[in-house]
Amino acid sequence: MQSGLLLALGIVLQLGTLCWAGIPYEACSNTCPKAKNGICDEGRPVQGKTSHLLLWMATCDLGTDCDDCGPYITAAASVPWEDPRNVGPIGFLRSRDVQVRVMQAAVPPALKFSFAYTDPAADSDVSRHMDDTGLVERGISAVAYTLLKGRCLRPDGGRSLVVDVGANFGWFSLIAARLGCRVIAFEPVPLFRSFFTFSVHLNGLEGLIDIRPRVVSHEGSKTMKMVVPGAGIWGTAGIDGLNVDTRAGAAREEIEVPSVRLEDEIKEDVLMMKVDVEGWEWSVIAGAAGLLGNYTVENILMEYSPGVAERHYKWDAMAATPGMLRDLISKYGYSIGHIGDTDKHHAGDWEDPLPPLREVTLNNLKYDIDDVRQWQNGTMACPPPPELAKFAAWRHVCKGSPEGLSPRSFRSEFGFNTNIWCAKGASLGAPYLQLQGPVGVLNPNDPPAKFFQTNPLDYGMGGRPCYHLAPDVQVRHRCKCSKPEVCGEEESLALQAVAAGHMAQNYVLP
Repeated sequence: MQSGLLLALGIVLQLGTLCWAGIPYEACSNTCPKAKNGICDEGRPVQGKTSHLLLWMATCDLGTDCDDCGPYITAAASVPWEDPRNVGPIGFLRSRDVQVRVMQAAVPPALKFSFAYTDPAADSDVSRHMDDTGLVERGISAVAYTLLKGRCLRPDGGRSLVVDVGANFGWFSLIAARLGCRVIAFEPVPLFRSFFTFSVHLNGLEGLIDIRPRVVSHEGSKTMKMVVPGAGIWGTAGIDGLNVDTRAGAAREEIEVPSVRLEDEIKEDVLMMKVDVEGWEWSVIAGAAGLLGNYTVENILMEYSPGVAERHYKWDAMAATPGMLRDLISKYGYSIGHIGDTDKHHAGDWEDPLPPLREVTLNNLKYDIDDVRQWQNGTMACPPPPELAKFAAWRHVCKGSPEGLSPRSFRSEFGFNTNIWCAKGASLGAPYLQLQGPVGVLNPNDPPAKFFQTNPLDYGMGGRPCYHLAPDVQVRHRCKCSKPEVCGEEESLALQAVAAGHMAQNYVLP
């Protein structure tokens, strides 16, 4: 908070204006190239005027077009940010020919805020969802709303802390601040941070959100390379470009950013921490050991991405990723629920109770960890069952993912990545994290002779719905054959192989 106060003081001195007791004075420069054209080009609806528009375009920084927009601006919102050329976030984005759109988020009245994003043709993830629905990650947003509602103001009068690691355009930070929490957000990419900074100023939340331009890692004071895509899914930007979206074919930007550890940055209790770092989760948690061990971090909402390390056969990171979940349970006392697809999770009213989640258990994770060991050794799913040698899908099964993974593992239940919720203490049980049954295509307690899935989701290996799979690959994914004339013989021989102990990935650990 001290650094935020010093920043605010510096802002006031730069402007030559005063702001006493939180009452802002107008700070207007009319330096926008389109100033005094009768149109508010600051990306905000003009106060007191009704607009039929669903979104606004922003081509001016706040405080540079006041005669068109009206005197509804705080001094803090009109100051250039950290750009060395002394321009604001909109000036920075315009200098890079990046479009800025602003829309009112489709959220409950208690959360009402405006959100800045870009042309969805350029960013097909966050911006596409915002442009289409007015929402970003509906399911996790509902979890965050339920967790934070009524809990941001503590009984002692202080504000609960939310930590946002990999904040991107700042969606979750804005939700937390609108509910009254303090937020420390880490976003190292200047492009994303520009949108985030503008949204913070646009909603007058400068006093609650502290944006830090750093990579969070297990090592502090390192210079780390990040790769940022120029099109496609912008949010795949990450360390060394390991998960960067290459499908769009656009130029990529490489930037160097200093790193920090959470245990050095945060030394107090945290109500909620969000982590979305494109496969770097294990590193973030490793660098948070002092925070997790010495303070209470009640909730962690995480995008869990083992597929990133697997794509590049980074064995240490592949092992550290499920090892991280094991440590969160056994060392730090968390219970973990599998959220999965955020668009499908909690699709009802925001005030509805959160649905129960399937639990990620230590009994699952021992298979995740052993699969990595076998994968590295070249023994995963080997040797293939001789009974099925006549079928092409079974001839080259060694190292095959997801079909060769243990069906009792957490990893068997989803494709490239997924979303989880780690909770402890007051956040366990209704109305917060409720758990029911373990994850896995098979229950980890199922006998070794069981082959076909019986999970409540009716998913085969890799989270693929059985009813969507073609009959010639159903058995390979542990789904029962739907057309006996196509896969009936394969199904019968698979059961024979399991009964004979020839299905290598059917092993059961003690």
